[in-house]
Amino acid sequence: MATIRQKQSTYAITILTFQRKRHFQRTQNAELFIATLFRYRDQRKFHLHAFVVMPDYVHILCTPSIDQTTSRCVQLIKGGYSFAAREQSPGEIWHSGYFEHHVRDAEDYAAQLKYIENNPHRKNYIDYPHVHLAYPNQLDELPPHLASER
Repeated sequence: MATIRQKQSTYAITILTFQRKRHFQRTQNAELFIATLFRYRDQRKFHLHAFVVMPDYVHILCTPSIDQTTSRCVQLIKGGYSFAAREQSPGEIWHSGYFEHHVRDAEDYAAQLKYIENNPHRKNYIDYPHVHLAYPNQLDELPPHLASER
């Protein structure tokens, strides 16, 4: 039985690849991962605010649905991607676990958004395509629970 949250929270999540292998350097893998994110977002498992898929890790800014835990959302994302990629990428894909940062308020949200957006630039990837900026009309806006804290 899923845990019911009393109120929604937003998280910046980082997931590493197994042994920091550059799994997502392959465009086909990065695009399949992005499709997986949107599939679970479209199933209303979470609101998706931002993401970047770097060669050996991903950053995601999301708000789990009221009936989903953060760990369940990560489990869906990692497991859903691994299942979809199993034929083209046998073996381990993900490092166990993940890192999460609870977004405190609208200012923290803006900082996390900027951090994700600037990640490819910090790593010297010019015109990097696997960032949420390439999907401007498919992302969810600032969550109401953070907008009310302004």
